[in-house]
Amino acid sequence: YTSKMTFTDSRIKAADVEGAKEGDVERGGAVEVFATAGDAEARAKYIQTVTKSLPALAEYDYVHGTVLVRVSHYLTPTQAAEYKAAADGLG
Repeated sequence: YTSKMTFTDSRIKAADVEGAKEGDVERGGAVEVFATAGDAEARAKYIQTVTKSLPALAEYDYVHGTVLVRVSHYLTPTQAAEYKAAADGLG
């Protein structure tokens, strides 16, 4: 990626992410920006492939153009969909 920003989501219980480092996706999520849409798609596919066999690392991933929004699995599908809607509103 060419840039990355992480965020926390207060709806995630502190006990769920005890031991996670500041900036870890499980604390809320991350927004990664890539040079091309293909790079963003490739990164999302890579993450999904790696986490498929490691449920503890699972996450929601939403690609919009060159932007990949990664969202913690500690959020419900409905809560995570709020980030998808925000990503869909980009550009």
